[in-house]
Amino acid sequence: MSVKFQLKKDAYIKKGAVGFSFTIYFFEFLTPLFRGDIKGILMLLVIRILVLSPGYLINHFFKNFNFNSNSLFTKILSPFLDIKYKYVVICYVLFIGVLSIIGVLIWLYIGSWYNKNYTMRLLKKGYSPLENDDYALALLKGYGYLEYTEEEKEDSKKMELYKNIVETVKKDEKTKYYIFLIYFIIIFVIAVTTNYLAISKVGDITYLEAIRAAGI
Repeated sequence: MSVKFQLKKDAYIKKGAVGFSFTIYFFEFLTPLFRGDIKGILMLLVIRILVLSPGYLINHFFKNFNFNSNSLFTKILSPFLDIKYKYVVICYVLFIGVLSIIGVLIWLYIGSWYNKNYTMRLLKKGYSPLENDDYALALLKGYGYLEYTEEEKEDSKKMELYKNIVETVKKDEKTKYYIFLIYFIIIFVIAVTTNYLAISKVGDITYLEAIRAAGI
């Protein structure tokens, strides 16, 4: 989880955040929805559609392909119909796997980008940390959201306090990254094992025979 703190503008208080947003990765546009961030919702919805579209189109093609020996499309595909079906399945799984990895990388980037984007927009709207909230100031400045003032730079105790706060938070973030890495390894092993078992059950038939057996 990202580290949150309060930002105030007049009588309004909202939460800013630094660090990676695990909720963005797992729940996507629901995070800005609960924050009341309309712009964030729209951005993440567009990204979700763009990320999912290639996989959806490929799945739609395979599930709705109608074999017609007289159609132009079938004639174009005819050289590939004698390929072993298991090789077609392997290529399909690899392609979907590559799309999934790309999707994961995109959402990992969005997870690390969104909190900064959201908090910076709050700051530009006039929100600021509560009075004497050194914790929020340390995070905002340690993560590059705000600049250190000359007075702060000359105050060694203040700078040491800020440094300790930021180092503690980043250390905790690193621990969460390791947990996240273990999660990815488990998911990867499960996906590889599941697909391997599925492919091993495919008989020694051609793609054309598989299409006819499916009644397409």
